[in-house]
Amino acid sequence: MAFVEFTPSGGLFQFSAQLGEAMAAGGDEVHLLTGADPELASGHPDFHVRPVLRSWHPADHEAVHPLRRKVRRAGRAGLRLLSWFQVLGHLRRMAPDVVIWSSWRFSMDALGVLAVDRILPRAALSIVAHEPRLRRRGDTTADKRGPLLDRVLERAWQAMDAVFVLGTEARERVLERWEPGGPVIVIPHGDEAALRGPDPVPPAGSTGPVVLFFGSFTAYKGIDVLLDAVPVVRREVPDARFVVAGAVAGVDLPALQARATELDVDIRAGYVPKDGVATLFGTARVVVIPYRRATQSGVVHLAYTFERPVVATAVGDIPAVVQDGETGILVPPADPEALAGGLVTLLGDADRAERMGMAGAKWLAAESSWARVASAVHGAVDVPSSGE
Repeated sequence: MAFVEFTPSGGLFQFSAQLGEAMAAGGDEVHLLTGADPELASGHPDFHVRPVLRSWHPADHEAVHPLRRKVRRAGRAGLRLLSWFQVLGHLRRMAPDVVIWSSWRFSMDALGVLAVDRILPRAALSIVAHEPRLRRRGDTTADKRGPLLDRVLERAWQAMDAVFVLGTEARERVLERWEPGGPVIVIPHGDEAALRGPDPVPPAGSTGPVVLFFGSFTAYKGIDVLLDAVPVVRREVPDARFVVAGAVAGVDLPALQARATELDVDIRAGYVPKDGVATLFGTARVVVIPYRRATQSGVVHLAYTFERPVVATAVGDIPAVVQDGETGILVPPADPEALAGGLVTLLGDADRAERMGMAGAKWLAAESSWARVASAVHGAVDVPSSGE
């Protein structure tokens, strides 16, 4: 099997690496093609992380002059094209039975998929569609469209022998927008155990009243709603602390920082390396997910991995993984008062927060293990077992 993941860090890479490891544990030989200095290494002899592509890690948060940004984008487009030639060369030599992607962002990505379909006519091609709709960078509420892009993407989806999604709503979105050549199959997300680190994590009940938002700063994730909820929370829990950590992607960072300073909210802008994740989650009592829209959220599974409860909006497929009142609290989207109410409930009851966090970890182990994910993928792509 070959996974193609251009970015060697971040959520999509972490998902591919952990799924690849699980596939190898199930008896497959798995190669993950990615960029230099990948943040996760192989822990299984049959799983090979191959940093052979000319790609880059998530962008820094520092402001960039518009002209410099254009030059950087042009340079990265050239690197992306070069990486696709590298992908084609490696796949031709490897001749894998299965090739799996997790995202296509540009016309060249779809064209590259079609080229793989030509050079590997016997291989099963598939995608784990974390985001079924291609969104504009910055304005993630709008689809990215274009005559060439639409045409080649449609053909790339039609070339898929199997499509994997992380929830039933995501499945509906795929079928509504595209006409994939194979079945669209719902799979679990898996845990984030690769980010736990070697040290034990303090239980949620032993922490102070700390709320953590974790993930990229994008408009649809509702950070503004969270900031509106801060004064409401502090009326009930005066010593509540708020930490907002993640890479910047399409928000006005100076405006966000100014508002956060006014509210005494700790903004930590910039990609959080894997070694820093455990510390962030280990000091939080509750993880907040105030999204305006979503398909699924790996942050829910990350919170459960660290035995943390969540307060999340009931959007997309999130209600399928947050058991309201058991592993977290669900609230309506874009409602600061409701969001604050959920946060106050858990900030004011450390024992309840700890029980919910442990219930989330238990659910994750039972219903969303990587072994279950790998089994579902393996069955759908019909990989020959070792010895056949």
